[in-house]
Amino acid sequence: MLDFRDVTITYSSLSEEDAAVYGLNLRLEEGEVLGIAGESGSGKSTIAKALLDILPPYASVSGEILYNGDDILKMRRHERDALRGREISKIFQDPAMALNPIRKIRRQFYDILRSSEGSRSYGATLLPWMWREKRAMDARIEKELRDVHLPDPKRVMEQYPQQLSGGMKQRVVIAAAICNRPRLLIADEPTSSLDASVRPLIIDEIKRVKDENNLAVLYISHNLAELERICDNIMILKDGHVIEYGSTESILKCPAEEYTKALIEAAFGGDEHD
Repeated sequence: MLDFRDVTITYSSLSEEDAAVYGLNLRLEEGEVLGIAGESGSGKSTIAKALLDILPPYASVSGEILYNGDDILKMRRHERDALRGREISKIFQDPAMALNPIRKIRRQFYDILRSSEGSRSYGATLLPWMWREKRAMDARIEKELRDVHLPDPKRVMEQYPQQLSGGMKQRVVIAAAICNRPRLLIADEPTSSLDASVRPLIIDEIKRVKDENNLAVLYISHNLAELERICDNIMILKDGHVIEYGSTESILKCPAEEYTKALIEAAFGGDEHD
């Protein structure tokens, strides 16, 4: 499904937020969860931005990024735009940037669902078929919000993002990313703003949606304990280079690099990992 071939990403103005990536090769199949791990500045988010074609204008990309055999880097703008949100969706790390502050949560979900299903906009006066469609969409939105463990989803639907806590906004962003059941989901530190008690529930929900829809998931995190819960394979990045790549079990039980061992120690508290 997804194939990075010798992809190098560089910046003319390098900063801590813009970490370069060198000679990246990875392959992701349908139904597979690939974890990308590494400390801040290792290049994890740069890979996701390249896939979505949202790199800054001073970025340079070489190599091939194949999605179902087509090179995203060679697609026309409208072809890339058609992929985003329908075929490829992303759970953004910063929910404040992902949500529109002047639209209620309900309206933002309407926009997402209509873009996928081609539903018509509602006018000032709703015809009977419009009421039926609206009720169906409201029920679906309520279910999506409940599935990510948001209390009182009907109330959340009527609120603006600034009326929600950081953790609640993150759960809304997760629900929005998966509500159209994309074929490829990019999860960029999806639980970073959530309480420790909620994180396993959200990871399990992403896994449930993945299993039910045979999604491919690119799961980005610095926390190997989190990746262990959901990933089939793990790639370790350091300074933009892949230093280890293999099954989750082999990476966690038999790491070859000292850097990977340090990540494992940070994740599991230095205890021997079984």
